[in-house]
Amino acid sequence: MRDRARGALALLVSLPLLASCATAGTTPGTSAHSASASVDVARYARLLAMSDERRVDTALVRSILKSGSSAERAAAARAAGQVHGFALAPDLRALLVDRDTAVAANAAYALGLLADTNGVAALSAALLASPAVGREAAWALGQIGEPSRAALVAALAQGSPPRDPVVRSAELVALFKLTPVPAGAIRPWLRDTSALVRWGAAYALARPYVADGVRALVPLATDPDPEVRALAARGMSHRAAGDSLASLVKSPLATLVRDPDAHVRINALRALGSYGSASRAEVVAATHDADANVRVVAAQELGAVLDNGRAAWNAAWKADTGFMYRRSVMASALEQDVVLPATELDNPDSWTHQGDWRMRAAVADAGASSTTILRMREVSLALTRDPDPRVRVAAFAAMAPHADTAQGHPWRREFMEFGLTDADAIVRATAIGSLEGHATAAEVPLVLESYRRSEADTVSDARVAAIRFFAAAWVHDSASFADSVKAAIRALPAPPDLLSRAAAAGFPLLSTWASAPKAPPRPASWYESIVRTRVLPALAGKLPRAEIETERGTITIELWAADAPLTVDNFLSLVHRGYYEDVRFHRVVPDFVAQDGDRRGDGNGGPAYTIRDELNRRRYGRGAVGMALSGPDTGGSQYFLMLAPDPHLDGGYTVFGQVTGGWEVLDALVQGDLIERIREM
Repeated sequence: MRDRARGALALLVSLPLLASCATAGTTPGTSAHSASASVDVARYARLLAMSDERRVDTALVRSILKSGSSAERAAAARAAGQVHGFALAPDLRALLVDRDTAVAANAAYALGLLADTNGVAALSAALLASPAVGREAAWALGQIGEPSRAALVAALAQGSPPRDPVVRSAELVALFKLTPVPAGAIRPWLRDTSALVRWGAAYALARPYVADGVRALVPLATDPDPEVRALAARGMSHRAAGDSLASLVKSPLATLVRDPDAHVRINALRALGSYGSASRAEVVAATHDADANVRVVAAQELGAVLDNGRAAWNAAWKADTGFMYRRSVMASALEQDVVLPATELDNPDSWTHQGDWRMRAAVADAGASSTTILRMREVSLALTRDPDPRVRVAAFAAMAPHADTAQGHPWRREFMEFGLTDADAIVRATAIGSLEGHATAAEVPLVLESYRRSEADTVSDARVAAIRFFAAAWVHDSASFADSVKAAIRALPAPPDLLSRAAAAGFPLLSTWASAPKAPPRPASWYESIVRTRVLPALAGKLPRAEIETERGTITIELWAADAPLTVDNFLSLVHRGYYEDVRFHRVVPDFVAQDGDRRGDGNGGPAYTIRDELNRRRYGRGAVGMALSGPDTGGSQYFLMLAPDPHLDGGYTVFGQVTGGWEVLDALVQGDLIERIREM
């Protein structure tokens, strides 16, 4: 069993300065209770409304920054970045030296959201401020990217002023966003005495698979911190080492694949799989590992290490009876053009004939791994006619890459026409999306008819896909658009959902949608209620908590209601409606995330509405709770739990909570596990 203290990134959770400032927006000497008591509810609500409506009210932000409470000023600085208030960038730069560290830190974070190139000098100076401010300054410099290269490299140079390990690690992590990654500036920090610093250095080299870092990562195979060892394993992949360094990493990877920590073994298996048949023994052995997710990853790597010999595949199939394991074996087998009995259409025991839709969908999905179009058709095509729309989605998704590139195949148009008329919106969206890359004017009338069908959908997926298809066809073949088709598209009424309107931005035939009436904004009283019920208690230190009761046990989470009040309110509203009762973790990526919140069950479901992102300074460390998205501002009911830290998500997805208990349950989750219910504590 691993507890909260596992790994270097757990240090961030225990830092009182970072925790108090990020949650309550207070200065080190100010209590959370006094911060909440001094908040002007109406003014804070106006700030929330501004962020939610994505409009920039510079007068409001500047007035709060001048005269608001500590909590209000911190929220205003953050909101300036959330709404892309570029006119406020000079104000934010000035705030980097504010005496209130929460305000200064939020200002640095907001400058990162704005990717403010003019702020590089000020952010570089802020690296020497408090750990809270320095960490955000480093993150912002990483977001700005190439213009920050010299500043970040200089900050890491030998003889540079000392940093708190939190800041030093953030400086190192920021470098993974540069191309090329400056490996020479990173390598010395792999030997630092701080595990957090070593982790930051290892991440910067391992996340983008830096070849120049492979030799330096090898000694980390014996690092005392498991998260550092896991990154070392990732960084030894063939993608980084190539053939020239393959012999150098063979021994450390053989050690890491037997590591006592399952997360390390998972990363080592993925790296070993990249070397093909040379790693056959280690990958096959891992199909008998004591950890279920290690076995799943081993199954996913079998296609890279086994040939098409039937005996080895039959043995692998029998090694574990778990659904996700066998689903992975099926897909891997098709990489070697091996059709297992479970995927044979004429076999009465095949998964294609089972009553559980998940088994039939697994076969359809496995078809995507086929090495030839003919094999893919054999496995997946018939399932596009399955009575369950979730199976049809999997089948169309498996065929999508082939449909996009195989224009010469006679089934392409038949496939498109059948998908465009499906009763299920997600099937239609998948079919349309598969053809977007080669959209032509000749196909627009069919997609237009599909769009009209989608106007009655409760979800926007098919509408968005059709609009994107129109725009792509216009770019590729606008001269061939018939006048009648152009007139029909122009006559389409503007849909109520923001995502469809956003998809039409820049498409001249739907330019009138930009000025069409929008849904009325929420009343001020609604935002004031959110401030009173969510924000003020959180600022006073009373954070809401929830228990996720799964078939494997209970996971306890704490919700950051001051950092993401609208997201927390949405989540708890769904909890109280019983929305999360008897749903499954439809996506578990070992050593990455466990995701649920889809009552549909295939990853495409939601509550028929979307919420805005609330990007904030919380980090995607182990146990972070984040809002799942299919693009900006597309959150709803799906959320994910981080199984391991991964900073590449920071600033892209709303963090709205943190696991505080049930870590052994979190680590044991396998895709398909049942959630019995979630309840607020």
